Amino acid sequence: MKLNQRQIEVFHAVMQNKSITAAAARLGSSQPTLSRELREIENRLGFDLFLRFGRRLTPTEQALMLHDVVLRSFIGLDEISRAAAAIRSRNAASFRVACIPAHADSIIPRVIQRVQGQRPAINFSIHSQEESALRHEMTTQVFDLCLAENLLDPDAAGSEVIVTGNMVCALPQGHPLTARAVLRPEDFAGQPNIFFNQNDPYRHKLDAVFHEADVTRTYAGETTTAASVCAMVAAGLGIAIINPLTAASQCGGPVVFRRFSVALPYQLALWSPVRSTRQAPIRRFIAALHETASVMAAELESHLAQPMSWRAAEDVGGAERLSSGATGCV
Repeated sequence: MKLNQRQIEVFHAVMQNKSITAAAARLGSSQPTLSRELREIENRLGFDLFLRFGRRLTPTEQALMLHDVVLRSFIGLDEISRAAAAIRSRNAASFRVACIPAHADSIIPRVIQRVQGQRPAINFSIHSQEESALRHEMTTQVFDLCLAENLLDPDAAGSEVIVTGNMVCALPQGHPLTARAVLRPEDFAGQPNIFFNQNDPYRHKLDAVFHEADVTRTYAGETTTAASVCAMVAAGLGIAIINPLTAASQCGGPVVFRRFSVALPYQLALWSPVRSTRQAPIRRFIAALHETASVMAAELESHLAQPMSWRAAEDVGGAERLSSGATGCV
């Protein structure tokens, strides 16, 4: 029942061209040869692939199901061909970075911009995954650098941590709590809260903070990325606490950020292969990470230090009078 490569190519060509004559021309063969090969394929599989009406072929349901599988392998071969062509023209991605979505959406684009301003330029391939999946990705694929929130291998020689600042509070524009420069755990009581999912390490840290403060937050929903948390907040669905990198990348938008009274440092955990042959671009990228993280920290600090608007100042009384069941959104 096993098909050989030639038979798979014949089947794929007939499915794509919907004609044995056209498929034969594409493969540099003849119509009688392909007709005979197609019959051999059907005999080997044990079911019909096409309904024949004169010269017209209509794929059977089994043929459509089989072609879905075959198509995946051909897409993979096409990718290999494109990669080979890119290498031949020296346009291949030369630096591969694996990271969590929060980093891909915030600091990574700025780091690439900074590195691309230097010489020689580096082409990039960014692979974004949740941290739980990154551990597997790092063992099954080859990356030059991995960015996560926790060190995937604390004992690895090629690991480093960059502290980028503390977690901050995220609120929608016009929310009464924006009148405060610093929010305490008790300010979150009675407010709809947007949570990260259960697997997020900072979800656990925040849960511990509110548990210690004996504050129960109202659950409005949860999501997996910091960018989607901000989108939920901007839509007025609740308030949240997010990492400073995402906050810095969204300053000036529809979400307002305020300090949190409990210091929760947020870190970039870096890992790179010790025996990599690309130590020079790795060092350049890490240096750009440090510089960019400092710039973003300064931008966020400037946002947090801005004086409250007159409207927010007028709303402070409303913030003080929020009842336990109020949403606080205006």
